[in-house]
Amino acid sequence: MNESRRLLKSSKTLSRKMVDNIQGYAFILIPVGVIALFGIYPAVNVFIMSFQKFNMLAGGTATFTGFSNYIGFLNDPSFWQTFKNTFFFALLVVPIQTALSLCFAVLINQKIKGISFFRTVFFFPVVMSFVVVSIFWKMIYDPNFGLANSLLAFFHIPQQQFLIDPNQAMIAVIVMCIWKSWGWYMVIFLSGLQDIPRELYESSYLDGASALRRFLSITLPLLKRTTYFVLIMTMIDSFKIFTPIYIMTGGGPLGSTDTLVHYIWNTAFRMNEMGSATAMSICLFVVVFALTIIQMKAEKDD
Repeated sequence: MNESRRLLKSSKTLSRKMVDNIQGYAFILIPVGVIALFGIYPAVNVFIMSFQKFNMLAGGTATFTGFSNYIGFLNDPSFWQTFKNTFFFALLVVPIQTALSLCFAVLINQKIKGISFFRTVFFFPVVMSFVVVSIFWKMIYDPNFGLANSLLAFFHIPQQQFLIDPNQAMIAVIVMCIWKSWGWYMVIFLSGLQDIPRELYESSYLDGASALRRFLSITLPLLKRTTYFVLIMTMIDSFKIFTPIYIMTGGGPLGSTDTLVHYIWNTAFRMNEMGSATAMSICLFVVVFALTIIQMKAEKDD
């Protein structure tokens, strides 16, 4: 009798566990399916397509071509020019935007009357559409009627061509992108600053430490993880920049602002070379992934 009761109890426990497992798998089935459909499947399809000559205009016909797509863009001078432009963009945006975000986060972290107004003003560009911001700044940079040249004329500075001059166009786009995005990273730094115990600043102040010493000895070390996160995110955003290039310059003048993502888009949808475009996309992914790993390793070693 005891043995039968024990077996019955054991079978009920197994049945309950089985029901719980089925319910658990049922709950994750939909999100896993969504990830597989919109994440894994496109990634695998892109990898396969990078070894094909894919023609969308001919009904999506594909012909296997091996590594010809990779060899083709590696021997293309235009690709290396866009690669250089993208690195130049990231080289300026990442440190400047990070430093600017950190400085303003420190400033608005003070307990000053009306500081909430400045937080809202600084964050306002972030919530604006990148398309709207790009059109707005393109009007500002207009060489004939733009606000930028009007301000320069007020200070008796010669008018500039901005988006028309190959030597100025990329700098003009960089200024706009920093203005658009630095408020977001300022908020991230602000959240990190507010996690730093106030007692550390108070004790250092009593010890006679200057504001610069408190910033270098307390703020920067305790914001290390936040800073690495901002650097990684800013670097990724810099390498995938597309909207302002497409709207403001179209990659010109003379290819001076053409970036990798914009060049990939042109290759895929204007030149109808989807295979070569997907091969370049994989190359871009490898570069960004490698730089991210390097930054994460630097954080661990620091």
